[in-house]
Amino acid sequence: VTGVQTCIKLKPDWHRGYFRKGVALEKLLRYQEARVAFKEGEKHSPDDASIKKALTELESVLNELAISLEETAADNPDNDRFGKMVKWMKDGGCKFPKLYLKYYSEDYRGVHSLCKIPANDCVLYVPLKYLMTNEVAMESEIGKAIQKSGYEMRSEHSWLAVYLIQEKHKAEKSFWKPYIDILPDKYGNMPMLFGDVYKNYLKGSYALTMADNRMNSLRVEYEGICAACPAFRKYMFLEFVWGRLAVITRIFGLNIHGKKTSALVPYADMLNHITDKQTDWQYDDKRKGYTMITNKAVARGEQIFDSYGRKCNGRYFVNYGFTIDNNFIDNDAVFKVRLPPNDPHFGMKLKYLHGQPMREFQVPPTYSEDVSVLSENMKPRNMFSFFRFLHARDKELLMVSSVDGYQIKDINPISIRNEIEVLKHIQVVARASLANFPSEMKLDHQLLKVNKFMDMNHRNCVMMRCGEKETLHWYIDLADKAIPLLKMKWKDLKRKAAKCHQVPTRFNYYVTEVVVPLVKNQK
Repeated sequence: VTGVQTCIKLKPDWHRGYFRKGVALEKLLRYQEARVAFKEGEKHSPDDASIKKALTELESVLNELAISLEETAADNPDNDRFGKMVKWMKDGGCKFPKLYLKYYSEDYRGVHSLCKIPANDCVLYVPLKYLMTNEVAMESEIGKAIQKSGYEMRSEHSWLAVYLIQEKHKAEKSFWKPYIDILPDKYGNMPMLFGDVYKNYLKGSYALTMADNRMNSLRVEYEGICAACPAFRKYMFLEFVWGRLAVITRIFGLNIHGKKTSALVPYADMLNHITDKQTDWQYDDKRKGYTMITNKAVARGEQIFDSYGRKCNGRYFVNYGFTIDNNFIDNDAVFKVRLPPNDPHFGMKLKYLHGQPMREFQVPPTYSEDVSVLSENMKPRNMFSFFRFLHARDKELLMVSSVDGYQIKDINPISIRNEIEVLKHIQVVARASLANFPSEMKLDHQLLKVNKFMDMNHRNCVMMRCGEKETLHWYIDLADKAIPLLKMKWKDLKRKAAKCHQVPTRFNYYVTEVVVPLVKNQK
């Protein structure tokens, strides 16, 4: 805009200068100013086609925005607090003229478009001053006190959590009050805060253990901060839980001037999740702020989504308080595996397991490596590898050994006998896990089909446990279907193998990668 202003100053009667100014202002989401620039250009060249087109399109957008604002003004039950945040943001240079917040219920809302939005359009701009980053938190009064105490945070999210608590206590004196006021007062949708009613719906699910572990981890962090930093002791544990939940459910990872950081971004953190996201976002060094750009066209009134990334429902549920439908490929289940005490090589194997005969895996229903996992115990191939080690016998042990001992990871299929034992053992573990659930999978399917639940928490509990059961059943079915194939001669398996190679399913992938090489190479 500055360069165009210079151009207009040098040649004030040139219509193209005003046109360029209008285009620049429109890109900055300053629509009223852009309209003024286009109008000025029209005065100097009434017949210019580019200016006429730009002015017509912009006025159409402004008319849509005006109509939409009237339509949506009464839809927000929290309009007072949200209105104050919007004013606070706009006063500070934030731009989001095409967006509005729509409530579906008291606790459920989404961000919608006020008008048609094309692809590659900037729908949100938040300057650096309005980004609550880790650095801002660490340079605050409480942040400096904790750093001075020498305490090392177990999680970087705790920096923002303690800062949120401090600012919430400041009330009117805090710069962030308009933002903090729109944060939830409670997080009743989070499993770690569930009472007995919802916990009963989750009986048998690993989500209960995951939620308990998360709560225990927060308590350890809270007590550690309090022990080291007297300035923090005035804050209660549940306040810290509130702060951490506010952070984990809203956090953005940004790269600001070449440095990776975490940040809370007002308005951006109100977008709901969808796997096929409609937006891309980043910190724009040139514009000195966070920008959100549409990657596809959005219709007027349509909800605009972001993506929290590919995850299993366990992570969506425990970390964010929701589940998603049709997430089968990314759902998972827990397999607790123990080295059988009657194993003829028990002592030798236990030595290479460092005296720990037990392992736990949390894996999705697939043998493929295309999975949304974070750690080694969440990779199906690593689970199969461990089972193969457990069932290796005599000469087979030489195949998985190395100079440093036995390789517990990355063990490829060893033999037909070994793989059959692996599948049988996996089946036993899966059935044992299913026995921990008080209800069968078909009941969950019926409940989800009828879709009449006490509330969303109830539905999320059923979705969570159903996903685990589906995963466990997949492994049971895998063994039932794969073991007969492993017992076939290659001449009989050929035709089936060819069909499996042509049709890419998760079962066929296992057949192609595991069954075919074993049967084909048997002596």
